[in-house]
Amino acid sequence: MQIFWLKRNLRLQDSEPFFESMRAFRKKGKVLPLYCHEPELIQQPDVSRQHQLFIQETLEELDRDFQSIGGKLLQAVGETVDVLDRIHRVQPLTKIWTHQETTQNSQFQRDKAVAAWCADHGVELLELAQNGIARGSQKPELFPPYFAGSVSSKLRDPIGTDLAERFAPLPFPSCDPKGIPKAAGTDKPLRQKGGRSQAIKNLNRFFTVPYLKQYPFQISSPNTAWQGCSRISTYLAYGIVSDREIFQAVDRVVTDAHSRMNADQFGKFQENARFYLDRLSWRRQYMQTFETRPELEFECMLAQFNGVREADYWEGRSLTPSSGQSEQHFTAWKQGLTGFPYIDAAMRFLNQTGWINMRLRATLVSFATMNLWIPTTKVAEYLATEFLDYEPGIHHVIHQIIAGTTEFNELMVYDPVKQGRDHDLDGHFIHKWVPELADVPGSELHDLSKTAFRLSKHAEILGYMPYPEAIVDHRTTAKKAKDRVSDLRRSDSDRHSVSVETSSEHKQDFQQSLF
Repeated sequence: MQIFWLKRNLRLQDSEPFFESMRAFRKKGKVLPLYCHEPELIQQPDVSRQHQLFIQETLEELDRDFQSIGGKLLQAVGETVDVLDRIHRVQPLTKIWTHQETTQNSQFQRDKAVAAWCADHGVELLELAQNGIARGSQKPELFPPYFAGSVSSKLRDPIGTDLAERFAPLPFPSCDPKGIPKAAGTDKPLRQKGGRSQAIKNLNRFFTVPYLKQYPFQISSPNTAWQGCSRISTYLAYGIVSDREIFQAVDRVVTDAHSRMNADQFGKFQENARFYLDRLSWRRQYMQTFETRPELEFECMLAQFNGVREADYWEGRSLTPSSGQSEQHFTAWKQGLTGFPYIDAAMRFLNQTGWINMRLRATLVSFATMNLWIPTTKVAEYLATEFLDYEPGIHHVIHQIIAGTTEFNELMVYDPVKQGRDHDLDGHFIHKWVPELADVPGSELHDLSKTAFRLSKHAEILGYMPYPEAIVDHRTTAKKAKDRVSDLRRSDSDRHSVSVETSSEHKQDFQQSLF
C-alpha cells in the first residue's frame, strides 16, 4: 500500500505526489491519503488555534473531494511515525509520496524521523519539490524560466474521475475532531475560511482585468488593501492552491487584457501584472533563503546581532531614558495600546482578522524591533500566531530584513506617524479600529498630543479606558536604533546603511516596490 502524505500540500489539483501515487498503484499498491494531527507540532509556539481550525476546514472539504472520486482521507492523532507503525501493522507499506515543505526545525525533525522509519522498514519515501524550491545539491532555478515553465505546464485535476479502484480502504477509523489536541489561543472572528472552494472564490474575484489593473494602487493603504490585494497568501501557504495555478491565472488575465486594450493601455497593464509577479518572485527568494539557512528562525543572519536585543530586553534596557519597560512595551504593542493610533489600529485589526497588508506588516515589525527594540525572534514568534498566512520561509527572512539583521543594505525604519498620515489621512481605518478616538477629527488623529487620554462617548459606554499617550518618542528611538544597527554592521564591515524613510528618490521607489 502507498501513502499520499498531506502536510502543507492540502490539495488534489496540480499535486504531483497524488498523481504519481495514482499512476503507480498497480506496481506499488493502492493509495491511502493521510493527514496526521501531530501533538508535538500543534504545541509549537508558532502554531495557533486559528491555524488549526483553518486546516480542519480545509481537510473536511478535501475529504469530500476524495470521496467524490472514490477515496477517503484518513485523519489520525499522533506523531507521524507512530501512525505509520499502526498502518503498517494492518497493511504493509511500499511507498510514501509527499511534497517538500519548509526546513523549519520542528518539521525538519519530524521529516527526519519519518525518513529514518522508512529506511528501517524498507519503505520508499519520495518528497517532491514544491514552489520551485531547490533542496540539497539541487540548483535553484531563476524566476523567469520557472514562471515560463509553470505557465506552459498541464495542471491535472482529478475531480470528476472515478478512481475508486486505486484507493485503499481506511485501516482504522479517522479520529474524532474532538480528540485533536487544541493549539494555543482562540479563533479570530473575521479570518479567512479554509478550503479549496474559498481559494477558488478568491482567485475568481481577483484575477480579472479591473482588479489587476488597480492592484499597485490598492495595496499600501489598509482602507483599500482588504479588497485590493489578492488575499491568496493563506491558500498558498498551506498548499491549497499551487503557485503554478496562480501564474496561469495571471497569464490568462494578461491574455484577456491583450484582446481588449490598445498598445499603450496594454503596456501599462503588463507593468501592473509584473508588479504582482515581482511579489511572487520575492516569495520564492525568501523561501529559498530559508531553505538554505533554516537557522534564521532562531539566529540573525549577521552574527554580531545575536543576543544584542535579547540582552537589552531581559535586562530591562530600552532606547528610552526610562528603564525596565521592555516587557510592558511588548504587551502594549500586542494589545494595540502603544499610543500610536495607526499602529494600534493595525494590531487590533490583525487580532480580529489574521491578516494585514504587507506595508502595514512592515510598519508593525519596524515599530516593534526598532522603536521598542524588542528581539526580532520574539516579534516573529508572536506574529507567526497572528498571521493566518504564516509561512516560515517567508516570515522569518522578512522580519530579519526589517530589523536590520541581514545583509540587505537598506535599513527599513518606518515612521509610524508618517505612515498613518500617508495611508489613512482622514482616519477611516483608525476610527473603525480605535473607538476611543472616534470623536477625534481626522485632521488631529496624526498629532499624538491630541490623541493622548481621549475617550469617545461610544467607547466609554463600551467600557474602554482613555486612549494612552505614546509609550516612546518615535523620532528619538528610531534614531538610536538606526545608529545602533549601523554601529553593529560596521563592526563586521564598512557597509553604509540609511533609513528608507529619508533616502533618495531612487531608494523611495525601491521601498514602494518592495512593500
